[in-house]
Amino acid sequence: MAMTVGEMMVKALAEHGVSKVWGVVGDALNPLTDAIRREDRIDWIGVRHEEAGAFAASAQAQLTGELGVVMGTVGPGAIHLLNGLYDAQKSHAPVLAI
Repeated sequence: MAMTVGEMMVKALAEHGVSKVWGVVGDALNPLTDAIRREDRIDWIGVRHEEAGAFAASAQAQLTGELGVVMGTVGPGAIHLLNGLYDAQKSHAPVLAI
């Protein structure tokens, strides 16, 4: 059976050593969160607000040196990532926002 785009993205993240993904479930992220559910190497950590997820990914990256990953859904969810991503940029922390 062919892999979906979401499955390919999650597999690539896992192969690059990503162990945690922070975010809010819903809307356009459903295929990705479903792929994460099936990937044993990555844990999904749900947050109540995208901004909290971005700050958490930034903190993880700053404390461990690993790539922090945060996912925000389309529209306002993506905008809510900005404060945490700015924090990561100012701290030179490796964070990927999807």
